[in-house]
Amino acid sequence: MTFEDMDISRVREYAELFVSVFNRPPWNDRWTALTAKLRIGELITTGTFVGKAAYEDGRLLGIILGQKEHFFDGVRFQIQEFCVRPEYQQSGCGSRLLSALRDELNAIGVTKVYLITSRGESTEGWYRRRGLKTSDEMIVMSESLGQ
Repeated sequence: MTFEDMDISRVREYAELFVSVFNRPPWNDRWTALTAKLRIGELITTGTFVGKAAYEDGRLLGIILGQKEHFFDGVRFQIQEFCVRPEYQQSGCGSRLLSALRDELNAIGVTKVYLITSRGESTEGWYRRRGLKTSDEMIVMSESLGQ
């Protein structure tokens, strides 16, 4: 397995993977090729983007991506999207991809990593087993507009 920096020239490939993962349980989203391409393309083209893609024999297995943010106590990183091809889940691919991202973030001086995810063993539990903690300090709040 090899890890590469994500590149806008491969956004269609990333979007196809994204749709194939997030339109299944536990998320059951309704992404299209276009909406996924727009989402990933918007993230990649920011000046604060960092993303890694995992490949094996030229086949995309997974992606992890997000944004750096300068904060009063250092540079933080928000993981905004992370997915692994369903048949490679539970194979160690996701753990290795997360590790590759952590290595890069350490090298560029990031001091804290955070993310927003769904509650449950397959999501929150997966991150917890890899050293992340559910924050006691922060919560996610939301509001639906225009409906």
